[in-house]
Amino acid sequence: MTLTYGYLRGTFGLPYGGYCIRPQSLPEIVLHASNENQRMFCVVGRYSEVTRWLEGSHVLVLNQSAMEATFTHELVVEVYTEYSALSRMIWGLDRLDVQLVIRIARTWDRQREVGSQFHPLLKLIVPSGISLDEIRRQLQTAVAGETVDATHNKELLNNVLSRVSTYDTVGSGCTGHSRMSPNSLPPYEYRRRLPPSYYD
Repeated sequence: MTLTYGYLRGTFGLPYGGYCIRPQSLPEIVLHASNENQRMFCVVGRYSEVTRWLEGSHVLVLNQSAMEATFTHELVVEVYTEYSALSRMIWGLDRLDVQLVIRIARTWDRQREVGSQFHPLLKLIVPSGISLDEIRRQLQTAVAGETVDATHNKELLNNVLSRVSTYDTVGSGCTGHSRMSPNSLPPYEYRRRLPPSYYD
């Protein structure tokens, strides 16, 4: 399978499937809850190729949902595959075709008793502003069938929050040279106290 990536469309409300619309350029990935064409991003291909594509990429994934309806300020990363557990055991995940989906988190994503009726092989909850390479590193710690909450990873949070001084919200680009005021970032990234996860 040839590796493809882009904004996920045509899923009819499902968190996977559909087809990818590849953007002309990819300075960053911005997901909007209010725009059905930009609610999800996906990468499709062999798992080894998908992780290789993520590796070393400083492209940021941003959530611009502004806490709309049941959407939260976090992101969910899920890996789906059509192959059975037996096939994964025989061939290994690296050789199998997968669909990696990045979407805006919903309020029920942490509720195991409710959860989704869909069962991804791997599932992460990550902070907005994470880079693709950081997603790859978090996938290395994921366990099949379990949800990994990476928003409790203080090192990852510090890396994301440290980008406040270098992230350029004007023109939607990461210049690495512009120094922006924290007030110019989305409100969920500018906090006068520690993030809630520190209190859990």
